[in-house]
Amino acid sequence: MTSALAAGCSADPGGAGDEGVGRAALGLSTEGQVCTAIQRGAGPAGVADAVLWQSSPSWNDGAGVTLSTGTSAGGGLRRSLLRFDLSGLPQGAEVVSASLSLSQTFKTVDSTVRVHRATSAWEEAAVTWASFGEAFDPAIAASFTSGGGSGFRSSDVTELARAWVSGEAANHGVLLEEDPVQRTDFRSSEKSVVEERPKLELCYVTCDDGIQNGSEKGVDCGGACPACGGQSFEGPPGGSPVDLEGSGPTYAWSVGDINELPESVARQGTHEPCTTSEDCQFDQYCEHPAQGACAHSPCDTGGALLTTCSGCVAKVCDARPSCCTQPAIPADCGHDACQTGTATNMTTTCGDACIANICAANPLCCEIHPTSSAECAALIGPGSVLLAGGRCRPPTSGICPPPTLLSGGACVPQWSATCRNLVATQCPGKSCTTPTSLWDPTCVALTEALCGSTCSTDPGAQQGLCKSYLPSQTDPACSGVDLTVGVPCGGTIPVCNRGDTPVPAGIEIHRYPAGAGQLPSSAPSRVLSSCSPTGGTLACTTAQPIAPGECISVAGCTGLADGMELIVNPPGPGQIAECQCANNGSVYQSAECASPGCVATASASTIRPVTLFVALDRSASMTASGASTARWNPARDALKAFFADPASAGLGVALRFWPHDNPGPCNDSAGTCPGYAVAGCSLAIVPFDGSTARRLTADAAPMDQQELALVNALYPGPGTNGDTPMYPALDGATSWAINYKNAHPEEEVAVVLVTDGIPSNCDTVPNHIGEVARNAYENHGIRVHAVGFGNSSTEIINLIATRGGGRAFNLTAGAGLETTLRDALVAIRGQALPCDVTVPLAGASDPASVSVVHVNSAGTETVLTPRADLASCGQGWYFADATNTSVKLCPQTCTALRDTPGKVRATVPCVTTTLTPMTTSWERYRGVCPPGTKTQWGFLRYRTATPGDSSVEFFVRAADDPAELAGATVRLAATAHAVPTDTRICDEDSTPPCAINLFDVLQELPDARNEYLEIQMRLNPTSTGGGGVQVQDWEITYSCPDSE
Repeated sequence: MTSALAAGCSADPGGAGDEGVGRAALGLSTEGQVCTAIQRGAGPAGVADAVLWQSSPSWNDGAGVTLSTGTSAGGGLRRSLLRFDLSGLPQGAEVVSASLSLSQTFKTVDSTVRVHRATSAWEEAAVTWASFGEAFDPAIAASFTSGGGSGFRSSDVTELARAWVSGEAANHGVLLEEDPVQRTDFRSSEKSVVEERPKLELCYVTCDDGIQNGSEKGVDCGGACPACGGQSFEGPPGGSPVDLEGSGPTYAWSVGDINELPESVARQGTHEPCTTSEDCQFDQYCEHPAQGACAHSPCDTGGALLTTCSGCVAKVCDARPSCCTQPAIPADCGHDACQTGTATNMTTTCGDACIANICAANPLCCEIHPTSSAECAALIGPGSVLLAGGRCRPPTSGICPPPTLLSGGACVPQWSATCRNLVATQCPGKSCTTPTSLWDPTCVALTEALCGSTCSTDPGAQQGLCKSYLPSQTDPACSGVDLTVGVPCGGTIPVCNRGDTPVPAGIEIHRYPAGAGQLPSSAPSRVLSSCSPTGGTLACTTAQPIAPGECISVAGCTGLADGMELIVNPPGPGQIAECQCANNGSVYQSAECASPGCVATASASTIRPVTLFVALDRSASMTASGASTARWNPARDALKAFFADPASAGLGVALRFWPHDNPGPCNDSAGTCPGYAVAGCSLAIVPFDGSTARRLTADAAPMDQQELALVNALYPGPGTNGDTPMYPALDGATSWAINYKNAHPEEEVAVVLVTDGIPSNCDTVPNHIGEVARNAYENHGIRVHAVGFGNSSTEIINLIATRGGGRAFNLTAGAGLETTLRDALVAIRGQALPCDVTVPLAGASDPASVSVVHVNSAGTETVLTPRADLASCGQGWYFADATNTSVKLCPQTCTALRDTPGKVRATVPCVTTTLTPMTTSWERYRGVCPPGTKTQWGFLRYRTATPGDSSVEFFVRAADDPAELAGATVRLAATAHAVPTDTRICDEDSTPPCAINLFDVLQELPDARNEYLEIQMRLNPTSTGGGGVQVQDWEITYSCPDSE
């Protein structure tokens, strides 16, 4: 029920004693109309026009004598803009008809020219294809057929002209376009013959012409519209919804409590530690994005970051490539052509044209697979013969030709600097010159602007928290619109605007099946297309504007069931531009409603057990050539220190060496990889069964039995041997983690891969190994962390962590490895799940008001004891620092709670406002009919929002004399509520369509045919005093049958 255009001559009919006159439900009467033509040179009104050239995007064509659409043999689209100055029309004029006419030059082949409403300002002497872009409404406002010789071609643009004159839409004119098959030319306003210039022929009526036309109202506008059989009033007056209000903080919307969402639902839209806004649905934002697999936090300046290290960084890199280094492993190749290293998987068929060209130019840069001594002699030199395994012995000279190197008695190809330098000649468009890239303050600023995030200036701030927006809060980085969806409740969907620009009514909300996977994703491979959900169905449309920082409760959505995914403002004709669309999602819940103010005074953190599967490389290179003191020994010492750290108490840890045949085969079997390798690699030498007894404790070994078992496995340890079968090792580790997660879904499970080398034998393609990590993370929720040093590949370590949603640590072998590896493990332990809880905003300023409660999986609440600091801890909690913005659980409490998973909630008292019913003033309407007829009241239609058990009651009364209304019988016309039967919406869009018969409500004659009718509404809060009750609009109709 959208309001028709107002003629603007009468006062608003709001409040008792005011009255409205019926609005015609039919088209405008033409009686008393004035017609005019707007054409340059034929009157005072101005006309602007210009042509936009795709082939010359910076050229302004505003002075030519020809307008064009379509394309020509030379290629490139052309579009034309036209704008007519309508400011000279009388105040309050209402358009009856409007026709756009263009003089077409000679053309024989027909084509369809489409007319669109332009949505951005432009100047005739400056506009270009590039400056105007796509600033037009994709909906077709009108169209006409060109062709058939020369002459005027016309199209009906009445609706456009009405919107411009009424102020409903800004007059930026129209854009003309057609398919890129034909070209049509028209004479422009620069044409010397005035009569051939574009013109707008327009007819209108005014409020003071003595004739009532269409939506004119007010008795001073004349009598009733003679041609109108049915007439209607629309409310509320002024167009603003009627809200239930009270003293103190009140809100016109309600939300479900995000802190009480079932964990399975919460995890669909809240992924912590968050890296970008895609991780934080439910009307949340990401505070201080987590580091992810990046070398440093995107909130900190530093070296350029890898494009794929986090979803946020992927978005920043897309906007400003100089912030980043690009991903470097193409297709099934071993590494990028600009990287030196092994020739493994560098082939003509690995999927990269550049590498293929270089392999063709110099085969010794790449893998070789000779099958005869003759091939070896041709490749390596005279005297080279074929060895086992398809290798070639050195030539007679004993010197391997570059870029091969002598290894194991054979000349082995290497991708050396010689090969890399061939990029310049063999790879058009590719350069190995490293650009000067830094993650500078501009990149940090883009982190906030593009990722919907805030970067804390507190160096000790916890990273990666999804925080709920507070009432009236906006995103300071958004200059525009930013729509979000809160937690649905009571059959309504809360839609919010976190930008600084008002949102118009009419925004669509689409529903998707439960588990459809259409909510925005932060995965680097999906983040740039995360705003393109597919397969949705329209559930409802917002019925009112949304001011910055405000929300509305949208009622009447259809086809919803718990668990369905929701997206506001999805792609399509009705989509509006936003600062970001990454946090436009939610999951439907039929939960109880709560006050937005009270939801904002609580903050929950899910505390769950954490289990790690550690896969430690024990290949021969860990001790080869004296490397034991630089690799194997410090790696073991770091793990020992980590297992013994009291802060690791509560962790579950399983340990596996690779390659190793204990307790099952996990090796490359001298170059072959039997099918049992993966199964063997999934067996831990130190198992973990999920029991409390097998978790690490704060006690030292031997009191800590799991620590003792882990240390005994490391010392003296199995020694080192074999190659680096990374694929089966990681596949086995993730298989163990997936199986464990399936048996313990309440736990946080992660894999830690530690290696000093690059993949050898089995499947050595880096992207195939990365796919194993991706499957574990995206399909099973298992994060995969990768730690490399020695001969490891930075590219492969980054790849595994990026695909696995974990952290990448590229360390240096040597004396410092024990410390850096231990620090990496500590960082992984903290990222897996810290025992921290964010304090609600009010608690930071009033620490004494903060209460911390543990809620176990059965819903039992236990109040935890506050402590002064860590030194004072036993059981309980303490503030992390002097800012009082974060709570840390005492170590003993954290350990204990990991054994009894649930939530820890920090709250401050909520200043609630208990609302009482509100009754509106009487709204008066008068039915004005021609002589010989008399008013008969027809139907009442309405649209409301009634969260929970709240309701809206509609009352009516009628009389022939306004003085008699106060004493007239008051009758209940309708009650809107969500329960037990959903009657919140009663209009033509209801299912089934609905209307309240006022003739019946007024008990027929005589009241149903009285000249005056008044309506009153009573808005009733929920039984607990909650608000969010709203009357969004209503409509009352009447007709004028013959008098009896």
